[in-house]
Parts: sequence; structure tokens; C-alpha cells
Amino acid sequence: MISMSHIRIGDTIQCPETGNMSYPFTGRVLKRYENSYLVAIVAFDPRDRWNVQELVGKTVIAKRACKRLEYDAGAPKQYLATGY
Repeated sequence: MISMSHIRIGDTIQCPETGNMSYPFTGRVLKRYENSYLVAIVAFDPRDRWNVQELVGKTVIAKRACKRLEYDAGAPKQYLATGY
């Protein structure tokens, strides 16, 4: 697992379900706080679309709950639904 200190603004992270979101989602780090990140929700389960709309596409998540996503250039591309 990547150390939390290696997650920077602009990184894409995998986030678990939270109090605001019922299913795991993918986010992009917008701002770093002491123990959490402000993330833009970029991919989510369609069942969470109303939650994303209420959150205006952003949420705060604890640093210890996140994992940075690493992409392999040779891996097949996975297209995720974005927006709401």
C-alpha cells in the first residue's frame, strides 16, 4: 500500500463507502487537510447518483480510508461513468 504522504493534489484515489456515499467510489484529490482530503467524485455506483447530486460532486474523506490508484499503461482501459 502507498503511504498517505505520497498522495498529492490531482491524484486519483479509491474511496470506500462513507456516511455520505453508500458504495465505494473513485475521486480526484482537490485539497489536503490534516487528516482528510477534499475529493471530486469522478466515478461512482449508479445507485449513488442522488447522493452525488446532493454533495455537488465533492466530499471529504479520511486519509486512512483512501488508496491511490496506480494505472498500468499496458492494461486494458476501463471506462467509468462520470457525472450525474
